[in-house]
Amino acid sequence: MSNTSELRKSSNPYLSGNLAPVDVETTAFDLKVVGELPAELSGRYLRNGPNPIGEVDPEKYHWFLGSGMVHGVRIKGGRAEWYRNRWVRDRNVAKSLGEQAPPTDWPDKHQQFASNTNVIGHAGATWALVEGGSPPIEMNYELETVRVSNLGGTLPQAFSAHPKRDPRTGELHVMTYWWGWGNQVQYLVVGVDGKVRRTVDIALPGGPMLHDCAITDKYVLVFDLPCLFDMKTAMSGGSFPYIWDKNYTPRIGLLPREGEAADIKWVEINSCYIFHPLNAYDAPDGTVVLDAARHEKMFDIDQLGPNEGPPTFDRWILNPQTGKATEQRLDDRPQEFPRMNEALIGQKHRFGYLAGIEDVFKQSNLIKQDLGKHATEVRHDGKNFGYGEPVFVARENAKAEDDGFVMALRHNTETDLSDLVVLDAQDFCGEPVAVVSLPARVPNGFHGNWIAD
Repeated sequence: MSNTSELRKSSNPYLSGNLAPVDVETTAFDLKVVGELPAELSGRYLRNGPNPIGEVDPEKYHWFLGSGMVHGVRIKGGRAEWYRNRWVRDRNVAKSLGEQAPPTDWPDKHQQFASNTNVIGHAGATWALVEGGSPPIEMNYELETVRVSNLGGTLPQAFSAHPKRDPRTGELHVMTYWWGWGNQVQYLVVGVDGKVRRTVDIALPGGPMLHDCAITDKYVLVFDLPCLFDMKTAMSGGSFPYIWDKNYTPRIGLLPREGEAADIKWVEINSCYIFHPLNAYDAPDGTVVLDAARHEKMFDIDQLGPNEGPPTFDRWILNPQTGKATEQRLDDRPQEFPRMNEALIGQKHRFGYLAGIEDVFKQSNLIKQDLGKHATEVRHDGKNFGYGEPVFVARENAKAEDDGFVMALRHNTETDLSDLVVLDAQDFCGEPVAVVSLPARVPNGFHGNWIAD
């Protein structure tokens, strides 16, 4: 089954509705804008997500394994100059399209998963990212694939979907994993030159799916949680060999920023899974505060996607001296994809922006969390509209943490097209600053960023 219209009616929920792929690469210029794009915005909004190409078996398809497709909108001088969507060319995509495989810095048999999870700008290049043992793939400004990279010969093996950029140094902090290492993960620091300057191997009791990390002034957080690689599943032909192990002790490691694995302070937490932290920071009393979207478990009942009950927005206070944690529910509305003003990564924050979700990660509303006032704003645009991950962009010469814009893709179920919506973060539920009409549907996907010129 490969016809998109058929897939949208699939019994597999990760292939139906707006989770179904699009089958055309589109280029369009001079997009319609309602409202006024801020003149100070000059750059690209980019978003990556799974978009399977070729034949798909609905019985086995896992949402995390679809081929990567990056969607982009170029903004300059108050105009939306172009929209593009391009498959990220790994060897499998290139074969499906009848093209030559992209240049690679690795041996031919080096592991390549679909780079379908995130897209960032670093060291003057654009990078499509995934986790689990696969290297980053470089793209050019117009989203054509350049090469499969080893970061100038400095990347040992694996990369991550979620590097954390230290706003003061510009370096990327990266927590990676690969099943071939066994029960081990690896911490990397990538300099502003795009080369790895530091590597720390961390032995663990199991092989966790370690999707993200967080940093503070003092620490890098290691999420050692009960979603583990399972060799039996892998050998039996399961499409995604990570399962829930209720007997595995969930904990978070506090690795000193320039320390070694032996220096980690481990803090046990109640059983859960965390894909995405909003942020973490050091409290004056020596504890670490972590805010994140919390899942009760992962890949226990549903083996095709993250569908184990609604995720909530929670806080953990991690005590490196006692090895214990306290936990607090901040908001019980179903929500994921937390983002913030990233000039404050690793520092105390007040605001967070999240995407409300419904069953099977159906897009819904947008949420602004004010953790200083313990207040929440929820933006509803009507039953026809659903939002993806929000991205915060600070205003020039900003006067406050939330002085800026929130960008998010919005799908219209009535027209079956998508918009890029630009909101005033301080008038979150008011009229959009601008709405850019896209000539295509952007499927529900994962992560993106504003990459200023």
